[in-house]
Amino acid sequence: MRKVLLISLLFAVAAMAADFERSNWRMQLYVQGEFAYLQFKDSDPELLLDKIDEKVMTFPINAGFLWSPLITPFYKADIPFTFWLGVEVNSIQFGEIAKDPKMKPICDNNKGCDGANKGESLSFRSYAPSFLAGFSFNLIGDLDIRLLGGYGFQFFSFYDERFSHTDQKTSVIPTAFVSGALEYKIGEIFKDIDFKIGVNVRKEFLAFEDVKATPKAPKFNESTGIPAGYSGIEFDKISYKLPVRVGLELSLDFGRESRRDRRMRYVLHDRDDVLRKNSEVKDTLSDWDCMAIERDYRFFLDEDGNLPDMSEAFTKTQFSDVLESFLAFCHPEDLATKEKLYATLDTGKVQLKEYQTKQEDSRFEQVMASNDPEMLAMYLEYYPDSPHRPEVEAKLQVLGEYHKFREIQAQNTFKAYLTYLNDNPNGAFRDEAEAGIFELVKGSGRLKDYEIYLKRFPEGKFVEEAKAALKGANAEAPSMIEAQTGETEDETPAPAKKNHKKSQKKSKGKKKK
Repeated sequence: MRKVLLISLLFAVAAMAADFERSNWRMQLYVQGEFAYLQFKDSDPELLLDKIDEKVMTFPINAGFLWSPLITPFYKADIPFTFWLGVEVNSIQFGEIAKDPKMKPICDNNKGCDGANKGESLSFRSYAPSFLAGFSFNLIGDLDIRLLGGYGFQFFSFYDERFSHTDQKTSVIPTAFVSGALEYKIGEIFKDIDFKIGVNVRKEFLAFEDVKATPKAPKFNESTGIPAGYSGIEFDKISYKLPVRVGLELSLDFGRESRRDRRMRYVLHDRDDVLRKNSEVKDTLSDWDCMAIERDYRFFLDEDGNLPDMSEAFTKTQFSDVLESFLAFCHPEDLATKEKLYATLDTGKVQLKEYQTKQEDSRFEQVMASNDPEMLAMYLEYYPDSPHRPEVEAKLQVLGEYHKFREIQAQNTFKAYLTYLNDNPNGAFRDEAEAGIFELVKGSGRLKDYEIYLKRFPEGKFVEEAKAALKGANAEAPSMIEAQTGETEDETPAPAKKNHKKSQKKSKGKKKK
């Protein structure tokens, strides 16, 4: 029991968390009319000389109520199934099985034949209350297919009428069936109530056998009188002549939503989110505000299914600005209205995509000017598909390098600068690292350090100054670079690719000259 309650609770929470503007409930009322032949067979009647094998033409009526007990718990899942539970009263029908041709009306010579004394006849009425379960599938647009299985009890009431007297007997037999219907939505007669027409096919499974129709004949005596001709009728089998029953269905569907409507609702809900995130309206509009806006701006469809023309009352700018807020924070009456409102917005002053792009561009300029890594990272989180993403990522990389290089500058050693250059040969602060190294070389004044500098930076900014300083450099003192890093002139790495390309371009230029 606890597991059942826990699962039910999880479904309820998931359903509440799902992205549904409408409650997603659904019910259906339907009536079906069919054409059928019902066969009655009794191979051994008690008093009749002939066997009973009668085919009765009937028009069974079925009426049912269906309810969908499940709310789709999956976020934006396109699930075209609706599961049903319900009840139905089916096979409501009646007819005359047989009439005794030998039973003559009793007539009085003075009064004539009494209308009630028309001989003897055997007729029936039947109905079957049943429980249902099944599902509907939205094939496309307004076309659904529904499959139901049912189990219930068939009540057959038989009426043996003779003269002015009627004997009645009712038999109850289990019944099971499946029915399938192809339904088409004709139109919406009220809000969220669809009128549908369809074709229904029904198949019965359990046979109606040994069905007692009339009691046995009593022994003749003065008190009981003449026994009825149809006494002791027990039908060996009651069956439908055709294997399936095909009929017409009319139904009212409450809360139905097509796959197309469901997808459109999700799309428009996403657009609402975009407007809410980017709207300049800081506070959510109240219900009173929404009603006042709808009244003044007429955000509803007229009898022709169009939005009223408000161009004379408001400018496009006024209309579009208010419409953006209305779509973001209010709930239009129905999906058709919402589609029309967004279509109006898209053809007005500001299209939704342009509006979002405008917001992206504005925030991009702000975060790039701020040089704040946290704001840049936040921009990428809000706009993951932004066309400015490469620029923002590059800026973040530069800012990351900047903080690292500030630490290297604080150390101010050959080892720190050279480690940065080895790890980042084309780094953003390569020139600054070179300047730091040359200042240390100048400070040491040693020949070996100048030579290592020239080997590493053959086209550096301070090459000429380093060459000029070679004559006065201390040739005997050991290299400070070698002492700190272990790097010698022979082991000095080749110049960075960027500088190497520059030297190649210069050499090509000289050859051309």
